[in-house]
Amino acid sequence: MTDPRVSVVVPYSPAHTPEAMLEEALASAETQSVPTEPMVVTDEKERGPAWARNRGLERVDTRFVAFLDADDLWKPGKLERQLDAIEETGAAICVEGRSRSTEAFVRDLFLGRIDSLTSSVLLDTSAVELRFVEALERREDHLFILEAAAAGGVCFREDLVTIRKQPDGLSARNSPELRVRANERFAELFAERVSPELADRYADAFYHKLYHGVGRAAHRNGEYKQAIGYFRRALAHDVTPRTVAATCLSAVGYAVGTVRK
Repeated sequence: MTDPRVSVVVPYSPAHTPEAMLEEALASAETQSVPTEPMVVTDEKERGPAWARNRGLERVDTRFVAFLDADDLWKPGKLERQLDAIEETGAAICVEGRSRSTEAFVRDLFLGRIDSLTSSVLLDTSAVELRFVEALERREDHLFILEAAAAGGVCFREDLVTIRKQPDGLSARNSPELRVRANERFAELFAERVSPELADRYADAFYHKLYHGVGRAAHRNGEYKQAIGYFRRALAHDVTPRTVAATCLSAVGYAVGTVRK
């Protein structure tokens, strides 16, 4: 690499992440074995990480850009290993994970079989020029990664990031209604911006997983009527023993609650 400098965009919301965690995250970027240019984008109005990442992308002037959430940590040598992978493969984006084909990766990420990738992203802006969809309430990071992978290919390195989940983080604020609305919109945008063919191929698996998961959450909260509704929506896409059993359990819970009233 003639210029291995990496701009590091760090979205930061004081309402969600302690400053001490931000400092630790920055230290993990500044001590990498390649030159880094960390850029903290403070979001005091809580416009969301997509807004912050886009503001960072507008300001960077390096070929390579990485994203680091303020509550995560990079492992030593993370960027160097990824730069080597991009140079070897010519891929537009490198993320944490085991090696697989681009199509297999796109499928697994679309179906939600992979999570917590954003802080592992290293992007070659000479290969793709993208922005996050700020109006997408959830999974805007997944859509960005999927677009980059589909447009320019993806490569992988394992064991790059330490994820530090917070009970008050944005990901914890995820009502069933928001989860359904955001994922349905995510699927629409995936079809428009990534692959209508893959969106159609995996639609039943996607929606069955979504509605079954939301139904389970509703059941755990004692919202049995709502759970039954979500399980029925899941069954419209795929009839599986676990969803049939879950529907029956919620029906029993609803019946018992009705009798007690």
